[in-house]
Amino acid sequence: MNFDVDVELALAGAGEELEMTRDRLIRLIVREWLEEYGFLPIHHLDEGSETEGSAEFH
Repeated sequence: MNFDVDVELALAGAGEELEMTRDRLIRLIVREWLEEYGFLPIHHLDEGSETEGSAEFH
């Protein structure tokens, strides 16, 4: 999927800063949007859990 140049540049910058591939970043953005608007249930991690900071979105 290709976006307008400004969106592609924003994705590239965010991906570099967050150390994420373009595809992974887009999946994360779409998932968070769908959760925010109630189309998907929100997934919460316990702040003290061993998985903190290692969540992987597929």
